[in-house]
Amino acid sequence: MVGQMSLQFPPTPNRSPKQRSALANGSRPFLVTVPGNTEAARHYKSILDAVEAERGGRAAMSVTQREAARAYAGLAVELAKLHATLASGHNVDLEALGQIGDRMDRQARRMGPPKAARGSTWDERNAARKG
Repeated sequence: MVGQMSLQFPPTPNRSPKQRSALANGSRPFLVTVPGNTEAARHYKSILDAVEAERGGRAAMSVTQREAARAYAGLAVELAKLHATLASGHNVDLEALGQIGDRMDRQARRMGPPKAARGSTWDERNAARKG
């Protein structure tokens, strides 16, 4: 990688959630205040929550995975807008549609695969059947 510099910072000590930004500690999905009642904001948060849950929850994810999840959710909102435009019979930029899909794929790879759901045991299945 010619011409790229790599900055390395010393590891930061774990800080309490109160000492971290609302974005970093997970209490807010955006850096600035955004009305949470917009369709785009609700869709973004829904996608972000689902992606985090698939990977064992926010606490189980690295910073890189969390940022990839945020990027993925943002791209998903844009893709949903393009799909709505397309479904309503309007023309869309197919190149943009493809690029968003490709970028979502890249972010998904950065997040890593979803964690496999733990299968239920015979005892759990038997108890559910009797219950």
